[in-house]
Amino acid sequence: MKRQHSKPCSECPWRRTACRGWLGPETGHPEVYINAAHGEEIIECHLSHTHECAGASIYRANVAKKTRHGGELQLPKDPVLVFARPEEFILHHTPTA
Repeated sequence: MKRQHSKPCSECPWRRTACRGWLGPETGHPEVYINAAHGEEIIECHLSHTHECAGASIYRANVAKKTRHGGELQLPKDPVLVFARPEEFILHHTPTA
């Protein structure tokens, strides 16, 4: 098993450089990602299901979200690399007419 990554993968939807609007099966529904990030569950990386999502972890740090159980990956803030507010993420991933 590879070591847990500490930066978002190249295709991470939490990166500011993520492909605009693409969220896999949740395309068109960015609020699903926001609800998960503001929830209590551990979020897996969508490319490596043996690792936690580094992008979601950094987003949580950016918005000062900690889960009650505290067992999830915790990485430092990086508002330059990862979205820092839910509105930014939603705007980036909402399809435009």
